[in-house]
Amino acid sequence: MKIGILGSGTAGQTLGRGLARLGHEVRIGTRDPAKLGDWQRALGPSASVSSTAECAAWAEAIVLTVHGTAVDAVIEAAGIEHFAGKVVVDTCDPLDFSSGRPGLFVGTTDSLGERVQRRLPDAKVVKAFNIVLANVMIEPTLSGGTPDMFIAGNDAGAKELVGTWLRAFGWPVIDLGDIQNARWLEALSLLWVVYHFQTGKKLHAFQLVGK
Repeated sequence: MKIGILGSGTAGQTLGRGLARLGHEVRIGTRDPAKLGDWQRALGPSASVSSTAECAAWAEAIVLTVHGTAVDAVIEAAGIEHFAGKVVVDTCDPLDFSSGRPGLFVGTTDSLGERVQRRLPDAKVVKAFNIVLANVMIEPTLSGGTPDMFIAGNDAGAKELVGTWLRAFGWPVIDLGDIQNARWLEALSLLWVVYHFQTGKKLHAFQLVGK
């Protein structure tokens, strides 16, 4: 597929590398293409860089990897019409540190994932990848074993597509249902942050166990 990534930070570059290894064409949409020269050269012809709008128009599926507070602006810059009919993977979290403690600027009765779906009613939004550090996204084997990746979204086909990427990276996938359950995935991301603040550790993830 042609997969566009909106967000040129560590998460976007990491997912781009991983998706390129799976045989996809990847393009990062950014306002600062110069900083992606090394990334593009390392991946060769399977990778490209363009403006946000050009990336969204080109892509067959789109990954959002920006700060939660920037999501609306990035969608607007990309052009809402360019998302129609496409799978949109929302990896973003509504993290808020304004109180001096980790928190969320939306939660419990709404979520960033739901806001993205409402903003893009003709897209198929899947919440995924938001509960781990960027470099764990494509290399999930940790010292304690392989953690689980939880996803949520309204479209079964979209979730199956994202699930194929995740399983190829090595993730067991747990589907939590519709996009409303992004509320709890974003809360789980906050738990990841709290543990990080308490311990300084970064390479941790979650595993659902039972019998």
